[in-house]
Amino acid sequence: MTMPRRSRAEAFGRRIAVLDWAWAETLLALDIEPYAVTEASLYRERVVSPRLPDGVIDLGLRSWPNMELLKSLRPELILTQAGYGAAASSLDPIAPTLALPLFTPERRPLKLAEAGLRTIAERLAREPQADAFTAAFDRGLAEIRDSLRSYDGRPLLIVKFADDRLLDIYGPGSLFQDVLDRLGLASAWTEAGNHWGFSTSGLDAIARNPDARLVIIEPGPPETLLGSDLWKAIPAVRENRVVTIEPTWVFGAMPSALRFATILGKALQSA
Repeated sequence: MTMPRRSRAEAFGRRIAVLDWAWAETLLALDIEPYAVTEASLYRERVVSPRLPDGVIDLGLRSWPNMELLKSLRPELILTQAGYGAAASSLDPIAPTLALPLFTPERRPLKLAEAGLRTIAERLAREPQADAFTAAFDRGLAEIRDSLRSYDGRPLLIVKFADDRLLDIYGPGSLFQDVLDRLGLASAWTEAGNHWGFSTSGLDAIARNPDARLVIIEPGPPETLLGSDLWKAIPAVRENRVVTIEPTWVFGAMPSALRFATILGKALQSA
């Protein structure tokens, strides 16, 4: 049963509104339930884990939340990503705001995700939970790295289909690249890409990397493409060097990084 708003907030001792999914998953990693999150239902489809509990209030679009609803909730704290969506200057009059960087010119999102976890934990007096999660994160990545000692070392081309013919390809500056680095895996894609560390290209990008193992983030290519001579001619496809993995949030923080590492590690063990 979903509790009324006021009693839910009192029960969890927090009334925290989160405008970015990376910091929503980070809050959950600290064992705190957000009071309200932007695009809450879509979070459950795209981020998946850690699970966002039922009853969390939906604040509208991540790019521009429902400001009237946000005001009416009288949050104690607002968490948002610096440089994305509503500016901190428009949020500060509503409630104290933490606008934390994640994707910056430094192009090290996992490093900033770790810093963000620590900042949020210190603000909410959850340092023991942050320590426990960080230890579990480091242990998890170390175990996955150990499990891949027998991997053949072939570089990975990590892609997601944007449409029937266009791909988002993840490389330097992406969360996925940072995870590959931690796991000791090579990326076949070295182009700088955009602000979030991915490039959008056609199928020819796969063909230009004939030695790579292709990692496709679901959903995979459409049926019409799978049956085409064009697809079958791609070296990775022809030589059965393709693995498909479950969706994981590209723009996430430490929980998404761990989810990606776990799913990828399992896929490569059976490749």
